[in-house]
Amino acid sequence: MTSRADTLKKELEEELKLSSEDLRSHAWYHGPLPRQDAERLLVSNGDFLIRDSISSPGDYVLSCCCAGGQPLHFKIIAVALRPRRGIARTLYQLEQDQFDNIPALVRSYVGDRRKVSESTGAVIIRPVNRSLPLTALRERHNGPSGGDRDHRRSLILSESSLLRTKERFGSQPGNLDALKERPLQSAQSDSNLLSALTAETSPPAQTPMPAPLSPLFRTGSDPVLRAKTVPAPSLDLDGNSGLRGSDSQLHSKAPPKPIRAPSLLLSEPPDEGDTYSELVPRVPVFPKRPVDHGKAEERWKNRVRATETTFGFLESEESQGGVGSGTGLLGGASTVTVVPTAVAAEEEEDPFVRPQIQSTSSYQPSAFHSLLLPPENKPLEPAALRKLKEIVSQRDCKESALHILREDCKEIRIWGITPEQQRMMGVRSGLELLTLPYGQQLRRDLLERHHLLCLGVAVDILGCTGAVSERAHTLHRIIQLAVELRDHAGDLFAFSAVMKALTLPQVARLEQTWQALQQLHTQSAITFQKQLKPALRDLDECFALPPASDVVVPHIVPVLRAMEGEDDAGGTMEESCARLLRVLQAARSYAANAELHQKNAENKLEGHTALPELGEAFQTEFSLRLFWGSKGATVEQKERYRKFDQILSVLSQKLEPERDRSRLVSSVYGAVY
Repeated sequence: MTSRADTLKKELEEELKLSSEDLRSHAWYHGPLPRQDAERLLVSNGDFLIRDSISSPGDYVLSCCCAGGQPLHFKIIAVALRPRRGIARTLYQLEQDQFDNIPALVRSYVGDRRKVSESTGAVIIRPVNRSLPLTALRERHNGPSGGDRDHRRSLILSESSLLRTKERFGSQPGNLDALKERPLQSAQSDSNLLSALTAETSPPAQTPMPAPLSPLFRTGSDPVLRAKTVPAPSLDLDGNSGLRGSDSQLHSKAPPKPIRAPSLLLSEPPDEGDTYSELVPRVPVFPKRPVDHGKAEERWKNRVRATETTFGFLESEESQGGVGSGTGLLGGASTVTVVPTAVAAEEEEDPFVRPQIQSTSSYQPSAFHSLLLPPENKPLEPAALRKLKEIVSQRDCKESALHILREDCKEIRIWGITPEQQRMMGVRSGLELLTLPYGQQLRRDLLERHHLLCLGVAVDILGCTGAVSERAHTLHRIIQLAVELRDHAGDLFAFSAVMKALTLPQVARLEQTWQALQQLHTQSAITFQKQLKPALRDLDECFALPPASDVVVPHIVPVLRAMEGEDDAGGTMEESCARLLRVLQAARSYAANAELHQKNAENKLEGHTALPELGEAFQTEFSLRLFWGSKGATVEQKERYRKFDQILSVLSQKLEPERDRSRLVSSVYGAVY
């Protein structure tokens, strides 16, 4: 015959084989364990267990041990929500946090090492596991009869009820035969109960369990991360309601977590008969003015309706004087309460505003009022180009770099962003927005600006129709601008645009101009070849990111191109994947350091006064109007870029025709050989 110890061990195994969302499957749940017995099990700081609330049926108690071996007890309140679409739902509230079930609550506090209560500083770390099934624990603490226990969350899981379940529903995992075949180690709960000790060998109060390898998560084939599910249906005491075998396999998406009940008023210490009680939400104290009273009361009612809880304090003014109590440490060894707090005069409104998804470009050239262009201008008007070249040449490269930085910070939304713009974006900086899905339009606008900065530099070089020495001087000035953008202004976005212009095919083919640069401005030519080009290559490949403290605008172009699907980098599959990983890591770094970049922008632009005409020269909308005219600026981007590339090729051929270039190459080869 089967001994009593084997029967208890078998029942414990069957309980631990239940779904991880079922409270009975966790060894740290002790059912109707009295307070005194729970305190005897709590030995070291961080030990904890969950038990039923004796004074408040349907609720639970988190018992734990804090520093100095002091036992504490925190009530977990079951909050029944108003049924929605015929589905009832219960949340479990500890302090001001609410969870879908008790296992989720335990996982949150143990995994994050959060304080259960700020006043006590208690933290739960190690679970105290039970060595007996809930059936035996109930018989031990409540007697054989057990009284009326229909309201309990922990139900008896007897072998006979499982057998009847098997006969009615044979699907897994409710099939008892399959459960019997599984060993105890494969059915351990989240607390990783190492072994189920029998009742005869060692009482629970005298058997310290060994420290588990993982105090919280399951082992075996059951995944660690699981979607929140509705609690598994429980069995009745008589075994008439069978548990369907497929119920424990259902992992439907849980409804969204409701808004926490605001303005919780904690009462004075409770009576001597009760050492803890619920946190009762209370209507805040409204201002005395009738207008403010009406606004605050309406906002409060709307907030509470959104929680869909069944509190009745909205209909009764007497309940405004209701008293609740919290958890904190009193003089007794096992008493917890919190010092009463005062409620604010008027509840603050929820600061969250749904971000507005931008669907149109920020650049509107038709509505742009220019100081340098007439209302209706043609593409690349000679008068406008001469005036622009005169304005830029009169300022040194450092001043131009600061003006470019100023416009980049505005358009990337790093500097000068109002709180209203931040609420519309949903983030505080454009460096964060460009990494989000709904930041697509910002990414497209920034790619447009980057290309237009490149075209502006190319036009400045190819527009020099004078002597070769004049074009060489223009190259020298642009190289110095790139140095200032990188080293002084910290604008890597504009630096890459200038370098992209210097490496365009239409510019790189001007061999006479580059030779004149080596002869007349040797240092600039060396700087370009030995410093700037390798630096740009490292930035494009995201090999070594410069310190965020030295950068105002990071090199976001690889991130923009990758997220918009324009990254056409060659190489093998392994090289492409490695580069993509580096780009994504760079994007994370830019978003994480967005606040630091904002501070750098404020420090760099502090006291800087922009000149109206010079500042307009580096605006994107001005470039749109200058390059394609007032009418062509609204043409599709692909068509605009194609036509302007042809214009640059014509200008390049006009400066150094192909036949002259061939003759030059022949002479060079003849001199060498």
